[in-house]
Amino acid sequence: MSDKHTPHDGDRLSRLSLEFDGWHFGRGGSGHWWAVRGNDLVRTPSVEELRHRVRELAARSRV
Repeated sequence: MSDKHTPHDGDRLSRLSLEFDGWHFGRGGSGHWWAVRGNDLVRTPSVEELRHRVRELAARSRV
């Protein structure tokens, strides 16, 4: 995935917010995607990796 912002970024951020309650998402100037919830911070180069890592953290917090 390119590090350039695209018109689809807003759609991706909206979908992530719907999928993961309580998390806040964004895309920084470097092109990296990020998610934060409380003291948990995830930063990845791709939205797919971000989704995977947030899913792992969310699953751990339910245990």
